[in-house]
Amino acid sequence: MRMQENRLRGRVAAAVGTAALTFVLALPAMGQTRLHSGFNLLSESQDVQIGRQSAAQIDLQMPMVTDPVVTGYVTRVGQRLAASAGGPQFGYRFRVTNLSDINAFALPGGFVYVNRGLVESVHNEGELAGVMAHEIAHVALRHSTTQITRAYVAQAGIGALGSLFGRGSSGTTAQIVQSVGGFGLNALFLKYSRTAESQADIAGAQTMARAGYDPLDEARFFETLRSQAGGDPGKVARFLSDHPAPVDRMARVRQEAQLIGAHPAARPVGGLDEVQARLRRMPPAPTTAQVMARQSTAAGE
Repeated sequence: MRMQENRLRGRVAAAVGTAALTFVLALPAMGQTRLHSGFNLLSESQDVQIGRQSAAQIDLQMPMVTDPVVTGYVTRVGQRLAASAGGPQFGYRFRVTNLSDINAFALPGGFVYVNRGLVESVHNEGELAGVMAHEIAHVALRHSTTQITRAYVAQAGIGALGSLFGRGSSGTTAQIVQSVGGFGLNALFLKYSRTAESQADIAGAQTMARAGYDPLDEARFFETLRSQAGGDPGKVARFLSDHPAPVDRMARVRQEAQLIGAHPAARPVGGLDEVQARLRRMPPAPTTAQVMARQSTAAGE
């Protein structure tokens, strides 16, 4: 038993060491930045399982936009990006939450949510694609389950890792997720490390270029954020609290765009103006904080 634990300890230490160095060593002298997923003892099928279970909760508890013109447009933009994302071949699904915050989030396994407030605020399809590509990158790089793995290892210790190597057991997955506080609505408040956010920005820019978008639109969205922060700071408070400073992100995305260089441009999916007009004719959307407060009040009654 001790020998097995020592082998596990060595395997984990090696994996953690490799993951810690990956991002630092992934910037070549020429060409695009090479990115790799971090230390993760969960399987890709477990990503999907966790994401599906969490999405079921969010779909029930968060208000959704059901207008087929709006959801169809966002899905088409998302599918175009997902086809160029690389990484595991997850079956991506896109939904529009009826929330006024300028934000988006993604669950493991390819469940991506775009807030109505984001769709209403972007100046063009490229800006929307930039945010969505960032969230798709979190999925492709498996940042959520990498974070779950780290939290589980920190809490359970090396001796409890043997069950993880069975990979795929629904009981094991539930044990791991619940031991670190569950997922579900917690995904709305998940904060990644600065390294993970930077990786998602870089991978997002690369995905945009492969999909025929201008990766600089991802940087231009940060200008949109800055203007919104001055006019209506409440709409971007969640985004700004969850992500590094926009000015730093603009600089890194512009740097990556230079590394990417020239790339084929494709016509936009088209239809953003109509989508925004339809959204603005709807009743005002609540903020995430308002929805959570209502649910908390209802639960206490």
